[in-house]
Amino acid sequence: MSCGQLPDDEVFNEITNRDEKELRKQLTRELPYWLAFDQLSGVGLGGKRLRLLFEHFLSIEAAWSASATELRTLPWLKSEQIEQIVQKRKEVNFDQLMETLEKTGVTALPLNHPLYPSRLREIADPPIVLYMKGQLTPQELDHSIAIVGTRRPTTYGQRLAKEFARGLAEAGATVVSGMAVGVDSLCHWGAIEGGGRTVAVLASGPDLCYPTSNKPLYNGLIDGTHGAVLSEFFPGTKPEHWRFPARNRIISGLSKGVVVIEAGATSGSLITADIGFEQSREIFAIPGRVDAPMSMGCNKLIAANKAQLVMNYIDVLNALNWVSVPAPREVPTMVELFGREKEVFELVTSEPVHFDVLSQRLEMSAGELSATLTMLELAGIVERLPGDWYARQTKVSTI
Repeated sequence: MSCGQLPDDEVFNEITNRDEKELRKQLTRELPYWLAFDQLSGVGLGGKRLRLLFEHFLSIEAAWSASATELRTLPWLKSEQIEQIVQKRKEVNFDQLMETLEKTGVTALPLNHPLYPSRLREIADPPIVLYMKGQLTPQELDHSIAIVGTRRPTTYGQRLAKEFARGLAEAGATVVSGMAVGVDSLCHWGAIEGGGRTVAVLASGPDLCYPTSNKPLYNGLIDGTHGAVLSEFFPGTKPEHWRFPARNRIISGLSKGVVVIEAGATSGSLITADIGFEQSREIFAIPGRVDAPMSMGCNKLIAANKAQLVMNYIDVLNALNWVSVPAPREVPTMVELFGREKEVFELVTSEPVHFDVLSQRLEMSAGELSATLTMLELAGIVERLPGDWYARQTKVSTI
């Protein structure tokens, strides 16, 4: 999509039957006014009230140009709001706003734009303007699912985040998350590995990568290869603490449902789940051990009947009635092992065990153990985890 403002001709033809040139002119003419309204922070003009303003004056340009006297006829605007609107309008530089979009390569989708996500438009407080870098079509958001979780997932959570995202992406779903470290990032990568599309909703301007450690992921999204990044914040806006809960309503608002992988008792992902529940989204949670801190939030969601218990991505697809995907056969991988390979494998369980512990218990040299573990990895029955920890792959048995 060109930096700027409007979709290319191919996408444009898919979303409207109106005269293309006329609609393009109208959107180009109106865009600066939408951007200007989006700059009037602190005056209480959210998406809901701006829609009322737009409907009253029949055009966003007329709404922007309305005099104080005309604005006073609207019962849902207070006198102090009107004074602030009139004063702050004088401070807005239209040319500067448009120039910033052009320089940053950001696409702006106002509330009335044909490409503005219809599901997001329905929430109580939709963003006035949605800012995007990358490529995204309304069709890709028809089957979008949010996956969220803790920034400090356990090995269990890391594996499930990847598995759920990969499976959903392979089935054609678009995975939505917040690009935070931990579960969010793993879900984005899982969707990419599944050959699907993924959307990162940022708590900063879409031209800023936060956290910076996610630069490779961010670059793969903004070039449109794997999806897009979205934000309600104008380019250049830095991430601040209060912006993260605000962006959570967009993560759930874009999606048909929300999957919580792992969440502590006070995890921010529970905010997303609660907001999604209020937005009438389907909420799913993966259960965990009752004494596991990172499963406490998920278990509570399930116990409170706020979330459906799911054990794999097939459960999510079936609950949403999206696609008919045959359930995988529960056939274990059969591997024949001999000698020291069998000894090592028998000590490696689904719970991670450290290299040093294996070496001590087996009385094996580091070189011999490393070579044996490598063979087991190549056989696909043992997985090496960060920090020299090892775990058995599921559905594996030996002869």
